[in-house]
Amino acid sequence: MAIRWFNVIGFVMLFSTLFFNEVVYLNVWYDFNLSTIFPAIIYLAVGIWLSLRGEPTYQEARI
Repeated sequence: MAIRWFNVIGFVMLFSTLFFNEVVYLNVWYDFNLSTIFPAIIYLAVGIWLSLRGEPTYQEARI
């Protein structure tokens, strides 16, 4: 499986999550702001999906 451009974007998103984690944690800990949790979960899910996404598989037509 080759690394494609969307895999790189997913890896960058996951790497940046390490830094955003502190901001989200402090915001939730002191304010209990649920509007920060849901976008963070969606951001993390998209990053995981992009980093694990593979190439499309094409089926050959059988005659």
